[in-house]
Amino acid sequence: MSFNTKLNYPVSQIIKNSGINNNTALFAANQARKFMHDYVPMKTGELCNKVQVFAENNRGSVVYTQPYASFCYYGDRKNFNRDKHEKASAYWDKAMILTRKDDLISSVNNYIKNISNKGKGR
Repeated sequence: MSFNTKLNYPVSQIIKNSGINNNTALFAANQARKFMHDYVPMKTGELCNKVQVFAENNRGSVVYTQPYASFCYYGDRKNFNRDKHEKASAYWDKAMILTRKDDLISSVNNYIKNISNKGKGR
């Protein structure tokens, strides 16, 4: 059985109407940063507080700007002090996704729904 489909709108318009754009990517990146916070190792707070969040080409990014960020991120066999962040770990984005993936998806879906509802005059 074959299936054919024809798009009645340009792909750029479909993406725009769906809410997937730089604003949505930026929202998703900010949510990811918020959810990752407790997984980022914390001694003085510099690492988890010096972060750049941005969106480009409909993709969000979270960049930890401290010079030692990559050492902590890839810190295999590193014993992180967990006095301030008990969930602190290397690969903190992956650790966050294991427990907060559904929260992240839900918050982005709600953001897109709110955008869609505003566009419909609700």
